[in-house]
Amino acid sequence: MRLSHGKINHVTNLVMEYLRTNAQVEFFSDDSEIRLEIVRIINEELKDDEIIDVDVRRKIESQKRDIPEGSEEWDILYRRYYDEEMVKRRKAIQ
Repeated sequence: MRLSHGKINHVTNLVMEYLRTNAQVEFFSDDSEIRLEIVRIINEELKDDEIIDVDVRRKIESQKRDIPEGSEEWDILYRRYYDEEMVKRRKAIQ
């Protein structure tokens, strides 16, 4: 998935607002440093997601028979393979 710069900034602002309103959070860096780290983490996760997407699509395409994208079977396989890749990479599945 790709997000525009504006959308990443919006998500960053939402995270910062949540952190500011959470009494259990204490800041040890200034807002700009924290924002940059949030943006870095979001971009890293999006890159990982793109790699997983490519791997999953490759698995589906390697099936012996043609499975058209958008079909129910394709969607089921995509979710199954995506979840498997997430487990391999030790990421939380939601």
